[in-house]
Amino acid sequence: MTDARTDRAKQFLRSIMQQDESLEALTDDPHQLESVANRSTARPEEIDAAKSAAQKIQMDQVLSPDEQFALEAIIIPDKRPAIDIVDGDYHITHPLWTHFETDSNIHQRLRQVIPSIGRIELPGHPTIPYAGTGFVAGDDLLMTNRHVAEIFADGLGIRHIAFKPGYASGIDFKRERNRPAELFLKVVDVMMIHPYWDMALLRVAGLDSEQTPLVLSLRNPQDMVDQEIAVIGYPAFDIRNPADVQNKVFDGVYYVKRLQPGKLRPRERVDSFGNRVLAAAHDSSTLGGNSGSAVIDVATGQVIALHFGGTYLKSNFGVPTFELARDARLIEAKLKFDAGAKAQPIEWEDSWRHADAELPSLPVAPPSKYGAVPPAPAADRGPSQSQSTAATTSPREGSATWTIPLHISVKIGQPMQLLLSSQGLHGGDQATSQIDPDEEAVIVDQDYRDRQGYDPHFLNDIVVPLPAITKEMERDTALVGSHARRNGDPYELAYYHYSVYMNKSRRTAWFSAANVDGDQRPNIGKRQGDRWYTDPRILKSEQLGRETFEHGIDRGHLTRREDTAWGEDVDSAIRANNDTFHFTNCSLQASPFNRGKDRWQGLEQFLLEQHAKKEKRRMIVITGPLFASNDPVYKNNHMTYSVRCPLQFWKVCVLIRRDGTPSASAFILGQEDIQNLPGFEEAFDVAATQIKVADLESRTGLDFGEVKRFDHFAAGGQPGTLELPTGAGSTRTAKVIRTGDDIVV
Repeated sequence: MTDARTDRAKQFLRSIMQQDESLEALTDDPHQLESVANRSTARPEEIDAAKSAAQKIQMDQVLSPDEQFALEAIIIPDKRPAIDIVDGDYHITHPLWTHFETDSNIHQRLRQVIPSIGRIELPGHPTIPYAGTGFVAGDDLLMTNRHVAEIFADGLGIRHIAFKPGYASGIDFKRERNRPAELFLKVVDVMMIHPYWDMALLRVAGLDSEQTPLVLSLRNPQDMVDQEIAVIGYPAFDIRNPADVQNKVFDGVYYVKRLQPGKLRPRERVDSFGNRVLAAAHDSSTLGGNSGSAVIDVATGQVIALHFGGTYLKSNFGVPTFELARDARLIEAKLKFDAGAKAQPIEWEDSWRHADAELPSLPVAPPSKYGAVPPAPAADRGPSQSQSTAATTSPREGSATWTIPLHISVKIGQPMQLLLSSQGLHGGDQATSQIDPDEEAVIVDQDYRDRQGYDPHFLNDIVVPLPAITKEMERDTALVGSHARRNGDPYELAYYHYSVYMNKSRRTAWFSAANVDGDQRPNIGKRQGDRWYTDPRILKSEQLGRETFEHGIDRGHLTRREDTAWGEDVDSAIRANNDTFHFTNCSLQASPFNRGKDRWQGLEQFLLEQHAKKEKRRMIVITGPLFASNDPVYKNNHMTYSVRCPLQFWKVCVLIRRDGTPSASAFILGQEDIQNLPGFEEAFDVAATQIKVADLESRTGLDFGEVKRFDHFAAGGQPGTLELPTGAGSTRTAKVIRTGDDIVV
């Protein structure tokens, strides 16, 4: 008998086959099936697996993993693809959906709605860069999901809603594939969080004539079953679904604007916020970031539903605009319903009464450049969202007031934001040093004016600049205080002999780049203990803290202390050694990975001992995590925030070889051990390999510049080299590293 997943795949496939095309017809005609597989850029072995899968499900037999993948990632996406939107337009070669482009009426309707759909951003959020999708639905009004709005706002209904302290929101109407352009506008108010439907309204400032309100349909989607629709939004990688299938459907690219065609299906009763709602249903290929997407009726260009969720290989669900048009409060909000919208009796009236019942007045958060409140560290909020509080400031009197269960007033010289945390009251602007009194030995002078940072001219004859980040990465990179910037670089945190760029949402560096001198090595004595410091030049919410590390998880140096522990004298070498003990140079690392002689430390020791100290040469080592969207989320009992833990790390080593020629080598190492520690639920397979610098660029988004020209491993021909599939129809050159002798320098 087939398993449940195969049954779901079979039922889903049958449901989306056209009426004149059956599953049996597809399997009986090998040319047709081969054409399907070829349109999905499948390899020959995948085509064979697809044929076998189609035959087996007719005979009610269990599928192998390869056959299951072929069924889901070749046949099904062939019916429901995800199409890139670039420069506000799209191009379709898929034979089932070319009419979305060749039919000038459909094409024009969809092009008109695309500019009004954007990504709901979370500026300053410590772990989540964006929340979902939203679209313009009225004058200065965005429509999105309730579960999206509740990431940054508290309350239900209309009367009792406020931004969560320290949170803000905006919308970016661009974010297209391979396009750096953005059009970011701030959300200035949360106007409504619907108490029954998964819907919210946000007020945004600065809309122009291109972002026009979309027309909300009055048609009942039950009367439109099998009619074509297009979901437009920002699909994100979803750890609940098979990674290989998602990568096949979405070409390994997420978080950008996509058009996802499909058809309406019969409405279904689904659970939503404790209610059993009659949702619209559709069969487009959607993912988590599609929350809040517009479901467009291609025959009219009107929004037929607000997408809010779905079940893999089953169905996707939306809030019908037909139902919203019955609600007097939404008509009064002046949403752009189609002509003839009229308030009617609604079965969720009690939900409104409960939501808008009289409550004690709430404090009002001060305005900021983001609209409602300044982006403040999530770690500095109260112990739970239900206990969160807001601050009010009075510039005239110079005081700040909180209502917690008691009343506190603090007199200050100038109005400023103060934050409430489990440690008490403190300023929320910049980080303060975080020192464990039980730790010793490491002393860091936090007057950073003498830090010269990484030197790109450190090696003779060649210049190795810091890796360049993309425009999109810049939005998620911590800004250094203007008074502490080195050479005007807004992102570089300069230390003794190394520099760091911080990924603020991950609280971990994009990279740490170090100059290593194997000659100037005064004896600084043995290590006597640790003391780790937060860096006050960036926000505390943009870096890890002492509370993060327990359960066998080490404070893993990115740039090693031994690498930078050099200088003209003992004192300068000690200062450089100690300067590596910043949480900005730290990542979550399992103890066996961090300390293992055959793992991270083993590779580091080989590079330092064999190529720097032994030959008294100089070397550049650039290190960072390999961030993945499905990295597991970690949070222990001491943390008031959560953070995604990278499972793989990379290094790039640049040196001058004995023959005087430059050499660049790139490595990836994995810490699969960490998956067995408390707080992690899923297993991941990773390996220690040497790869091409160019391949590392494609995986990290960083640009290493001219360094690629010195990659001798990329020239090929080394024994033990493998060609690994990337999941996108291409391969990646790699070599498993077991000993130092395996490394190509």
